[in-house]
Amino acid sequence: MRGSMKWVVGIFALCLLLSPSKGIYAQVAAEQKQPQAKTKAEYDAYLALFNEQDPSKKSELATKFLTDYPDTEFKTYIYQMLINSYAQLGNAAKVIETGDRFSTDVPAADNNTKKFVFQRMMSAYQQQNNFDKTVEYGEKLLAIDPKDLPSLLTLSSILPERLPQDEAKRNAQLDKALDYAQRAQNEVNSLQKPAQITEQQWTVEKNKLLSTVNSSVGLVHLNRKDYNQASKHYEESTRLAKTNPIDFYRLGISYTSLARNAAKDLNEIVASMNQVQTELQNTSDAAAKQEKERKLQELKTRSQESEKQFPEYRDKAIDSLAKSVYLKGVTEQQARTQLEQLYKSKNNNSLDGLDSLIAQAGESLKKQ
Repeated sequence: MRGSMKWVVGIFALCLLLSPSKGIYAQVAAEQKQPQAKTKAEYDAYLALFNEQDPSKKSELATKFLTDYPDTEFKTYIYQMLINSYAQLGNAAKVIETGDRFSTDVPAADNNTKKFVFQRMMSAYQQQNNFDKTVEYGEKLLAIDPKDLPSLLTLSSILPERLPQDEAKRNAQLDKALDYAQRAQNEVNSLQKPAQITEQQWTVEKNKLLSTVNSSVGLVHLNRKDYNQASKHYEESTRLAKTNPIDFYRLGISYTSLARNAAKDLNEIVASMNQVQTELQNTSDAAAKQEKERKLQELKTRSQESEKQFPEYRDKAIDSLAKSVYLKGVTEQQARTQLEQLYKSKNNNSLDGLDSLIAQAGESLKKQ
């Protein structure tokens, strides 16, 4: 779903802010020789480039610098500034083009620099909805650093979105997504609060990351039709961050599936009860009769549980879907269609009061 890909791009930017390696330009290892300008003109050009704050002007200066000084010792820094400028401008194509040039032009770059470049290339491919390339660069990042948070968050989010048809490959991809999500959660929990933000801001930002992790785990379980686990993780995701309509939609789908399963179970239980009741009436043997009565009582208990579960799941589905509709986004029409079906089944095939219910759901998000 393309909307979810774009949602993760925002989370990616957030995670770069909070990541321990968040510096704009990767640091050269201590033992490496510091770069030097060969001429005063090169030094002045580099200083002007470094001090330029406008990303458009900075990208022009960086491009000119690489042309004017092809053998510069500052090449690694120039590429990082150029790629970062294009990323700030939202020019994904230029980020990718420059990243490819960097890999060819600076093949011996250190891992910190490669991480910087690959993270932005992964994000750029994600902006282009290029699934295969996003995965490729996410895995390149993890080969450099198995704890890289941007790639763990990205891969755990997108792998459950586009699954292969082959069942074995499908299950393997879901297993991989779950592993990445669990590793991402460990990394988020180990993050330290940046000094420049307040405790309240830190809680909000960290919750966004944890919400993304739970959303990814929820989608793994939703794909596996484990609706109990899916609903639990989407409940947590929507508790931590209340602005993602996709998560509310999928929470609603999870509860809808649970409601349908409860209704199906109830029908099967009622059919079994009728059969046992008939057998009981035709049984004269005392021991057999006692066993039929025991089984009938067991079925009655199960039917009472299913009768209770169905409306609970249905009402939770209605509430979640109403919140998804209120928040709009790419799932709005799907959520509304599903919501209308459930609402009519509860209200004598009428949609009267539905708009009011959606508005109330939206107000409840503001109060929480």
